[in-house]
Amino acid sequence: MKFAQEVWLWLVPLLPVLWLLVRSADRKAAGRMRILLGEHAGRHVEGANPRLRSWRRFLWFAGLFWLLMALARPQWGASEVTVTQQGSDIVVALDISNSMLAKDVPPNRMERAKTELGSFLGRLEDSRIGLVFFAGAAFVQCPLTLDYGTAGIFLKMAGPDMMSEQGTAIAAALKTSRELLAKGREGTGGGTFQAILLVTDGEDLEGEWEKEADACQKEGIRVIPVGVGEESGGLIPTQDARGRAAGFMKDEEGKVVMTRLDMASLGRLAAIGGGSPFRLGVDGLAGDRLFAELKRLGRRDLEERRVSAYQERFILPLMLALLSFAVRMLLRPRGAGTGRSTGRPGVRMLAALGLLLGLAASDGAVAGSIVPGQDGLARGREKYLAGEFDEALSDFESALVQDPEDPVVTLAVGETLFRLERYEEALAEFERTLSLTDDKELKAEALYNAGTTLLAAGDPGKAAEKLLGSLALDESQGDALYNLEVALKRLQEQQQQEQQEQEKDEQDKDDEEKDEEEKQDEKEQDQQDQEQQDQEQQDQEQKDQEQKDQEQQQQQEQQQQEQSDQPEDQQEPTEPDPEELTQEQALQILKALDRDEEELKRSVQKRLKGGKPKSGKKW
Repeated sequence: MKFAQEVWLWLVPLLPVLWLLVRSADRKAAGRMRILLGEHAGRHVEGANPRLRSWRRFLWFAGLFWLLMALARPQWGASEVTVTQQGSDIVVALDISNSMLAKDVPPNRMERAKTELGSFLGRLEDSRIGLVFFAGAAFVQCPLTLDYGTAGIFLKMAGPDMMSEQGTAIAAALKTSRELLAKGREGTGGGTFQAILLVTDGEDLEGEWEKEADACQKEGIRVIPVGVGEESGGLIPTQDARGRAAGFMKDEEGKVVMTRLDMASLGRLAAIGGGSPFRLGVDGLAGDRLFAELKRLGRRDLEERRVSAYQERFILPLMLALLSFAVRMLLRPRGAGTGRSTGRPGVRMLAALGLLLGLAASDGAVAGSIVPGQDGLARGREKYLAGEFDEALSDFESALVQDPEDPVVTLAVGETLFRLERYEEALAEFERTLSLTDDKELKAEALYNAGTTLLAAGDPGKAAEKLLGSLALDESQGDALYNLEVALKRLQEQQQQEQQEQEKDEQDKDDEEKDEEEKQDEKEQDQQDQEQQDQEQQDQEQKDQEQKDQEQQQQQEQQQQEQSDQPEDQQEPTEPDPEELTQEQALQILKALDRDEEELKRSVQKRLKGGKPKSGKKW
């Protein structure tokens, strides 16, 4: 057995103290009466009955005791119920290389990162956590678990001495974390509920992290890089074999090594997943910004467990309290010498007994009408009104565990999820409320909330349908009517915008076709102009050739005339200049050569057959 409101039990020890105070007051009153009326003062008091008075007082204190017990709400008769825990999977990949010992952030990068991660685990709820440590290589330190205490113990053990191979292999860390998350989502549809929290100074000495980041993005794993350190850099302290300070780390050339935070690389890594990097000392790992990023991952069923749900039993002490007060009212002193009838107390006795019998008979009905987890519902309502929506959701879900079929609780869970901007989950709860109740008022409220959620999610069409359904059940909802007007207005604007975009697309298409036609026309015009220019050029060349031929012919005629004018003895046979031959003369010479070549071919063929060549030419 346990008590849901144990604070009332602290008042029980005050009852004996109150009884002693009343007894002391009675003694003082009796003493003053004896002084006033003598030793037999009790006989002069009408209806005085010390025994009856003691019983009435006992019943009064008994009633107070049982009333306090009822207010403390005793519970027993536990029954087991199955609870499915929902959440996301998060792997913390912590850099444990020597560069994390730099003291550019106090006390050093490693301790600062472990402190921030401890605060992160303290605020984390309903999510499995895994740990991957890396330096020159990577290994799984803690698999995915809901035991944050164990994860915290492993986290405190982190240090560079755990890894013999030094360096900062971010690619190996991402690959190991991705493989760990792959085991965690076996049997599920995807990895949209998973994330890698990469805590490092960003000095990637191994490279190839872009390839692993792309692989995580393809599998739906969100990579959230967290930078540790200062961009101005810091020195890496070293220790001797006895653990004493031995200066600072040096490279192979004997120069002191300076390690710097590489936020540029972390920014490129975050940009692959469409996010931005975090930085210790600026954002913090327990801040609202990081948890807002994690909430966007969504939730899925992580594991099922059985919890004990106790039955409310406060009706029994409440009945005993009422019985004690009723019997005390019935125990009244009889009037001395007045002749009053005892019928009135008898009637009261019968009425009290009837009331108690009715309460006893309706015990099962009353117990059934009590909402299990009503305290969680009340606490959640108070936190919801105070604006503490995360805490209110936790209380409402606790109440939902007690009675999963209560439409009021599911409606409260949906409204809280809406306040947290988790619209898809809120819609699911409102739909569940509609399936669990036939009450018009609850259905109207659920439809109104569903329509408002769809309106906030950017779907005015479906929102208008839900709001119309809500107004059909309850026309007096002014908020539903206002939201319906907003939804219809946004739907009209959306349709107008779509129509404008469609018209713009058609206009762009027409402009493209027009431009294409103009280009085709210009191309055809250019082609025609080019053909015309070619034709003109060809005609000009032909004219120039004809003019040139005429000039040559005139020159030849003139030369012939000059030769004919000279005496015959002075005329010397001259061979025609090939450059001065006309086109017709050249064609005649070519034809003559062709004929000679044909005659030579026929002569050779006959000679080979034994005949005599006609041409008389010899080879």
